[in-house]
Amino acid sequence: MTGPRPTGWAWLERGLTTGDVLVPGSDAHDHLYHFVDADRDGPATRRLLTYTGDARPAVRRTLFALLDSLGFRHRDWPLLADAAESALTDPDPWVRQTAASLLGRTAAPGRVLAALDAATDPDTRIALADALNRHVPARLRSDPVPAVRVLATLAAYPSDDPGAWPALDAEVRADLDACAGVLDAGGRITAGERWAWAMVSLDREEDCHAWAQRLADPAENPTINAEGVRLARRAMRIWRAAPARLTPVLVGLLDRDDARRTLTASRTATRLAADDLVPLLDDPAVATALGSVGDRRAVPRLVDLMLAGSDEPRLGEALRALARAGADPEAPVAAARQILSGRAGSGSPTLALRVLSAFGPAAAPALPELVARIEGAENDTPDHEILVLGRIGRAAEAAVPSIRGFTSQCATSALLRITGDRSVAEDHLAGRPEELRHGRLAAELLTWLAGHGGLTVRQHRQARSLFRVRGFGQAEVAGAIWLHEGPAAAAQLVAELPQYLTCGVRGPAALRALIMMGAHARPVLGDLDRFATGRRRSVYYSGSDEDVEMRVDETMVGEVIAARERIAGAGQ
Repeated sequence: MTGPRPTGWAWLERGLTTGDVLVPGSDAHDHLYHFVDADRDGPATRRLLTYTGDARPAVRRTLFALLDSLGFRHRDWPLLADAAESALTDPDPWVRQTAASLLGRTAAPGRVLAALDAATDPDTRIALADALNRHVPARLRSDPVPAVRVLATLAAYPSDDPGAWPALDAEVRADLDACAGVLDAGGRITAGERWAWAMVSLDREEDCHAWAQRLADPAENPTINAEGVRLARRAMRIWRAAPARLTPVLVGLLDRDDARRTLTASRTATRLAADDLVPLLDDPAVATALGSVGDRRAVPRLVDLMLAGSDEPRLGEALRALARAGADPEAPVAAARQILSGRAGSGSPTLALRVLSAFGPAAAPALPELVARIEGAENDTPDHEILVLGRIGRAAEAAVPSIRGFTSQCATSALLRITGDRSVAEDHLAGRPEELRHGRLAAELLTWLAGHGGLTVRQHRQARSLFRVRGFGQAEVAGAIWLHEGPAAAAQLVAELPQYLTCGVRGPAALRALIMMGAHARPVLGDLDRFATGRRRSVYYSGSDEDVEMRVDETMVGEVIAARERIAGAGQ
């Protein structure tokens, strides 16, 4: 707790009245959490609970939002459970539903069920049933409230009796229409999404595909179509075969925004539906999706978005993918030059630099703009511009004098790429300890040196020290180890590198090293096959949303298959 210790309770009254008690960093919020964490049933909590009957609706809403947050930190909390149960008859529906959720977190399931049996308000009953999660009893499958019936049915799926699933599916389907806008009220997820999760938990891949197709039939009403799209979205995020199975279903609903977003979230589905998507290129999400799979028909639209300063999140990804696919660089590079020179109005210089970096040597016409930005930099090191020059390579030789004044890692990497001068890498590594624990640049320099004349004894020790530490350094420096030691290192490399297949960041580096090894990497073919043929997507913990995770998995599967083909065919 920062600031002086408060006296009296005026601060709490103010915090509840203004809402500051919900704002992390405010005095009211920080004081309250400090006192509650120190003694959860102490004076602060008891004073707080005196507001449960406050006549002001806004104060009660603030109070129960706060109690709901506290309930996440302290479970099995009888004092809060008592307050929650007393609020189940509050005149404010939002307070009633929040109190029901709070009761579910702070009381035993039996108490929650007793409150549900006693409740008469449908919304409160739904919230209480939702709070029970998997503890909703089967008898509530005949409840008069459709959403309660659905929750009870979803809790009833047995993992050991697949024969019972079709009848339960029919019960859920019968109540889908009635649950629309009810079960998902207040930010909760829809009945269809819950159904999809139930299928995922039982690994019912084929059933999820089939139900998505049935619900997405254009003959169904829009509400049911929306649930079909939600089932398709969940299936595509979980099972690798789902995009191929469900793309035709989603193509039939391309007039719906949710169907377009679901389809274009997957690279596999986008490729399969490319011809159907091209007429929709005016939609920035469609344009970036097509660009992200290397479809050159998207280039003109993407260039327009660049120049307009679009904030479409996948725009940079799309342009980089097109560069890798060999798209004509003329229009994207020209657009980037306009943006960097200030002639394009609202275009993003950061995006322009990323585009130039992706096109590498083909971005050489942008040298004047890049050099001007480097020489005009005042406070910050122009690392982004220097990075682009490094990607351009030998064609950026005229910019070397502008880079030599900088000592950043980007400058070192760029000078090596442009000049091919071993001394650039050797001087940097000479200034680093012999025992390295991390260092992406060090791994890059060591790999380059190993492939251009070899490593010194000290440099080899540096490479080995990096390889001993599992993580990015190990994966990145593996190529240097192979280039320097050759077959003598094969057994260790094939033992260590497969662990990175489920890492979207380190995996590509590990695959590059395995490809370098050629036939010596054949012992990992089984690992590659197991990864590529897995039914369910790998989990990468990228910190991104589920659609990004899905695309990382699609990319890794493609790269693993390509690496396998090269390794299996090496030496033949």
